[in-house]
Amino acid sequence: KSNYRTSKMKIVIIVIIVVSVLYGFNVFSSGLKAVNDNGELVYTNSTNFFQRALILSKRYNYSKEYVKRLIKKIASDEGVDYRLVYAVASTESDLNNSAVSSKGAIGVMQLMKRTATSYGVKNINNIKENIRGGVKFLKHLITKYKTIKLVAAAYNAGETAVDRYNGVPPYDETKHYVNKVLRRYKNYTHSIGRPLIRIGNTYTNTGALW
Repeated sequence: KSNYRTSKMKIVIIVIIVVSVLYGFNVFSSGLKAVNDNGELVYTNSTNFFQRALILSKRYNYSKEYVKRLIKKIASDEGVDYRLVYAVASTESDLNNSAVSSKGAIGVMQLMKRTATSYGVKNINNIKENIRGGVKFLKHLITKYKTIKLVAAAYNAGETAVDRYNGVPPYDETKHYVNKVLRRYKNYTHSIGRPLIRIGNTYTNTGALW
């Protein structure tokens, strides 16, 4: 009987401690709230501890419409045709911010960590930084190669491979990738004619870009 009372007392003490901790967390976080990159309110201080833990442990999957709006804004900031970024991003990740390839490429633009660092990306998992890094990389490739075909090839296989073969490398994966990007790009632009693409400080819609 004594052992029973002792066990019961231990349970009561544990419950009191747990409740106190949870209550204390809510008290000291009275001004706490979080908003995700969609601008949506994730939680406030009225959200309980367990709900917060569940929310914070999950990775947000953004809607494709939101990703497209973000791409359009960032591409405009960087002076790159957003439809080309759409074509590359949809081919790379299907506009999925949580995508991770078998080779370690991450996010909407499927950036490798080395490439991300080269273009000023501090948090590769942040959707805005990921897209901006990919757009900056595309801008560099447009300036260097001038044609969308070679830009797409370099984005997939790397600049070294494109330079070595002086064109699209003879890799099945890269050839398939380039065709897919070109097809999607043309689908985005067919109803409004050839779009302007910025090369250096000049916008052009010359046939060479195709």
